[in-house]
Amino acid sequence: MIDSHAHIASEQFDSDRDQLISLGQASGLIWIEVGTNLEESKKAVALAEKHLNIFASVGVHPDDIISLQEEDWVTLEQLAMHKKVCAIGEVGFDTYRTGSILDQEPVLRRFIALAQKTSKPTIFHVRSGNGVDAHKELIRVLQDFSDADRPKGVIHTFSGTMAQAQEYIALGMMISFSGVITFKNAGDLREITKSIPLNSMLVETDCPFLTPEPFRGKRNEPSYVKYVIQKIADIRGVPFEEIERSTEDNAKKIFALDF
Repeated sequence: MIDSHAHIASEQFDSDRDQLISLGQASGLIWIEVGTNLEESKKAVALAEKHLNIFASVGVHPDDIISLQEEDWVTLEQLAMHKKVCAIGEVGFDTYRTGSILDQEPVLRRFIALAQKTSKPTIFHVRSGNGVDAHKELIRVLQDFSDADRPKGVIHTFSGTMAQAQEYIALGMMISFSGVITFKNAGDLREITKSIPLNSMLVETDCPFLTPEPFRGKRNEPSYVKYVIQKIADIRGVPFEEIERSTEDNAKKIFALDF
């Protein structure tokens, strides 16, 4: 199994991080450790350097871009060149708190340029709020690129509509599902999960957040990606192994994973 989005460098794992990594490695679980700011990106690379079953992504969450300095961009580019770094992210649009993308868009475009420069995909964080549809805005940005020049990417913890999922796929993006699809209020997400092409789908935990049923309310961890896979298999009416194999193949392809 491949968890395409995890944050095990988070303080929630300080007491048992090494144990969880060892158990994951023993079971063949692979995950992408995703940076949310400069320090977390450094931690992600350090974990990936130390452990065979971890790869890293470097970036700055849109809520944290206000602290970015020019020298930070130099460091981020150096980190992005590391052999275990397989993506740029998580970066993107979040209007839940600010209601505006005016300051976020130039930063996102610069991260996309870094992804293009390093020939790596982008992991997009997209969260709407305050009457602003962040998915609509990201789709607009992606449409500015030609098919030949547009970066590959992953829409992390997808929360948009069916039409938006289809637009992203037409633009060459992967759609990633988390434990949210196991929630009782998942709503239209289940129909989207059932309908989109299997070769456009990834799975993730976003741990320690978004813990799937039956552990909702407790800390999430990479091994719980199996509950996301099982839910998708149930929704689509196919064996667990089919979703496991397909999402693993998709992750290997988009992240150019070599293990």
